[in-house]
Amino acid sequence: MLPSGVVTLLFTDIEGSTRLLHELGDGYGDALDDHRRVVRAACADHDGVEVDTQGDALFMAFARASDAAAAAVDAQRGLADGPVRVRMGLHTGEPRVTEEGYVGIDVHRGARIAAVGHGGQVLLSQTTHALVDHKTRDLGAHRLKDLSAPERIYQLEIEGLPREFPLLKTVEAGMKNLPLPRTSFVGRASELEAIDRLLEDPACRLLTLVGPGGAGKTRLALEAAARRVDRYPHGVHFVPLASVSSPDFLAPALAESIQFAVDGAHSGFSAQEQLLDYLSERSTLLVLDNFEHLVEGSGLLGEVIERAPHVEFLTTSRERLNVQSEWVFDVDGLGLAENGNGSASAVRLFVERAKQVAPGFALDDAAEALRICRLVDGMPLGIELAASWVSVLSCTEIADEIARNIDFLATSTRDVPERHRSLRAAIDQSWRLLTDEQRSAFSRLSVFRGSFDRSAAVAVTGADLRLLSQLVAKSLLRRPDFGRFELHELLRQYAREQLAASPADETDARDRHARHYSAMLLERQAALMGPDVTAARDELRGELDNLRAAVEWILVEDGESTALAALEAFYTFLWMHSWFEGAETLERLARTAGFDSDDPGSASAVALAAAACRIAIGARLGHDPAAEELALRCVPILRARNLERDVARCLCALGIGAVYRDVFPEAVAFLEEGIEITRTTGDTLTEAGALMDLGFARLLMDDLDAARDAFEAANVLCDKLGNPLLRAYGTSKLGLLADAEERYGDALRLHLAANELFASVGEVGGAGYALSRASSSAFGLRDYSEALRLGRAGYDAFSESNHRWGLITALCRIGFAALAVGDGAEARARFGNALERAHGAQAVSLELLALSGIGACLAEEPAEQERAAVLLTFAIGHEQLPPSYSYAARPALKRLEAELPPEQLAAAREAAAAATIEELERTALV
Repeated sequence: MLPSGVVTLLFTDIEGSTRLLHELGDGYGDALDDHRRVVRAACADHDGVEVDTQGDALFMAFARASDAAAAAVDAQRGLADGPVRVRMGLHTGEPRVTEEGYVGIDVHRGARIAAVGHGGQVLLSQTTHALVDHKTRDLGAHRLKDLSAPERIYQLEIEGLPREFPLLKTVEAGMKNLPLPRTSFVGRASELEAIDRLLEDPACRLLTLVGPGGAGKTRLALEAAARRVDRYPHGVHFVPLASVSSPDFLAPALAESIQFAVDGAHSGFSAQEQLLDYLSERSTLLVLDNFEHLVEGSGLLGEVIERAPHVEFLTTSRERLNVQSEWVFDVDGLGLAENGNGSASAVRLFVERAKQVAPGFALDDAAEALRICRLVDGMPLGIELAASWVSVLSCTEIADEIARNIDFLATSTRDVPERHRSLRAAIDQSWRLLTDEQRSAFSRLSVFRGSFDRSAAVAVTGADLRLLSQLVAKSLLRRPDFGRFELHELLRQYAREQLAASPADETDARDRHARHYSAMLLERQAALMGPDVTAARDELRGELDNLRAAVEWILVEDGESTALAALEAFYTFLWMHSWFEGAETLERLARTAGFDSDDPGSASAVALAAAACRIAIGARLGHDPAAEELALRCVPILRARNLERDVARCLCALGIGAVYRDVFPEAVAFLEEGIEITRTTGDTLTEAGALMDLGFARLLMDDLDAARDAFEAANVLCDKLGNPLLRAYGTSKLGLLADAEERYGDALRLHLAANELFASVGEVGGAGYALSRASSSAFGLRDYSEALRLGRAGYDAFSESNHRWGLITALCRIGFAALAVGDGAEARARFGNALERAHGAQAVSLELLALSGIGACLAEEPAEQERAAVLLTFAIGHEQLPPSYSYAARPALKRLEAELPPEQLAAAREAAAAATIEELERTALV
């Protein structure tokens, strides 16, 4: 009879059974029977029940997790000397019992865990791990096939048996975003071996492939990286940098490529700081492509190397980065001498690419083909461009054309002949073979940043699909994704030079580009504020580089009204997209428009508007004294010019800053005046946010009626707009009010509703807050198990977004819930972790929260009660601990005040009055 209720499932499977069948031949049947006999006996000895057998796989069930683990140990020991290697997976859950056996997600989870292991390995789910008393190794969280949430997996360590196994065969094991090659890779065997040797050296953490444009650095880097995918637990990631216009945007580009979501809404830390924290726990290879125009930002790589010991870089650049940690590998052209394949690799590449252009191509004159390759110095780009002409020119004609204009891409190497310092020859020849119509389209395409779609190409160049296809066929334009086009960076720079030769054409192309993308912004502005924000935001995210370039052009070249309209639409998008990236982008735009922070009075209305947008969105990232001081200086200038929208944004930013500084009456005054102005200017986005900020300030002042008025007004506005992101923020604020009024049931419902809204728009940081706050509400309801579950869920969400402040609060909420359910060990560990993190973040209120939690833990130990009283008295009585943070620990202090002898209580109070937070932290962490 199958056990019911909470059961532990054991799945076993022979690794490499097909291979074993071939190796053992007729002996395979006996080996299979012996394996089954050993596993069944081990399970029977520990009260296991056989659920199912399929081929060489067994499915067992146990009433106790400890019995299942013991059976797995005995089975592996019994199989150790035989030819069969069996992988095993254990998971504990509550599967439903039917006539056919067990059904439910727990069965699938257990099977998936077993499937990712290796022969001789025993894997445990997190639930099973918590129930067994065996030595284990934490293998981390892994995504399993067909299961949405990651599972933390542990390896059972068996004395006397192997403990080292390859990486688990999970979704992340081969995690990478390396572009799939569209063409074959030719030659470079010795270079690949050399790169492999260098990357095997632990001292080589940053390897730069240096060479001129067209040398094939990118393709070589991709091939080298693909050979090493299995070496890095967190994969290999390709980071294209050609469209990154400034070192300021290097960190966001890295984050995007590794699919790390920078928290632009809640975290008080920069995108770079969040990225560094995230990478510090990763083991990965980052392939940074086209770094030459970002060398001023190479300091970021040095910081990653210092703080992330298991991250390595493989970089391509036309020049050295000149940082201490850099190792350099020079990339030259393909080999021109014959090798074991009977021809030079450069010639083989020419022939392969020529056959792509003309399938019937046959190499009749190998000497002339070799001459072509020599003229372009074996550079792959030059070879491929040369091969694209075979449908109209013979090899001799191609070589003759190149010979007339050999001007290689600039290099600093002094002993290279002048004629070898440019690759321009190949591109010039491509240019000369273009029609006037093709030339015009090609040069105008240079105004794009990154990829673009067909409609954008038509708007800027007037080219139809036929003309775009011709440029693709001539290897001057490529298609990275369906419906998208892009220029190779080298070709884009060349085309830009051609366009610059005609200033009128360049201005027209830039104007067309700007009009196209500004129209895209304006057309989606209403959607960004309404129910369709997610679709509109995600569509615009794919065009961010072009949007940024378009708005920069408009702010400088267009009239005031056009510039202000484009800026407003872009600001709305950035608010919904990312506050961090928005602040960085708007600061750059303000400078581009002529804003000088030392002399704001000299700025134009457009430049002042860009600065006000930067001040407004930056205020949401944390306290910035310099920005606050700038806002104070800008307000009278804006008032004098009647720029009311910008006045309101600066006033509301000053209100947020005053909240950070705990000057709540000042915050209320700024916010109320700002809100009044937004209602006259129709700035709904600023009004909605400011009403929430005003309510929060009133809440912290314990003026709950005024807080309710502000929060409800904000929610009326958000509901009218229908924007789920704004509604999520508004709902979350109502939850905070309900918590403050001790309406914990209402608060829990509101926080969970906010979580659903945040999840619907992909706002991970917001979801973390909603779940973590819901934990506090459940705690107030004394549903401590649910509080623990929600706290852990909030922690997981914050971990995904690397939200440091959120992680600290979630750890404390988990700690209080764990203490309430009687798990003092977990509670103490969580509070200690929170205290260390809070100290590192210099977050005093969170340090005090963690100290109060440690005090609550100590209050449960009779020998530590006086020490607990010191910590609790100090933390709860400290002016920087908000009342909403103290409710969970306050009962412990009240109990101590009632139970401790008067002399002990007096001594504790005296010690608390004399203590400093630094002193208490040192003793608390002991």
